[in-house]
Amino acid sequence: MTRPLATIWLGLVAIGLAVVASGQPTMGGGGFSELYRVEVADEGDLEVVMGLIERDGESIGARHYHPSGEFGFVLEGVVTITTEREQSVVLKAGASFYQPPGEWHAVSTASAGAKTVVFRIVKKGQRMIVAAD
Repeated sequence: MTRPLATIWLGLVAIGLAVVASGQPTMGGGGFSELYRVEVADEGDLEVVMGLIERDGESIGARHYHPSGEFGFVLEGVVTITTEREQSVVLKAGASFYQPPGEWHAVSTASAGAKTVVFRIVKKGQRMIVAAD
């Protein structure tokens, strides 16, 4: 990753943590809440979307993928991500992850639930998530 891109990502993580800490309203019962959307400078058709994924209890998500990939950071709880390569990784609060573009994965949480902040770079008008089934 180039230095300017790394600086952008670090700045976005800081903004994400500040927005979450500010008590920004989120979807009741869990789900995805868009927190911030901004056009990527000098790339008129690209946007960075920051969101908060909340799960209030045990959950098993359907297989899906992100056309442009996804970066994430686990804020609370424990998240298990199973990838199309049949690998499962358990991530606790403080862990970060990356899902490559177009590779499906499924996410599950334990009974305590979890909160994760995610960042996606998408083309304007492009879907951020696609079902893999």
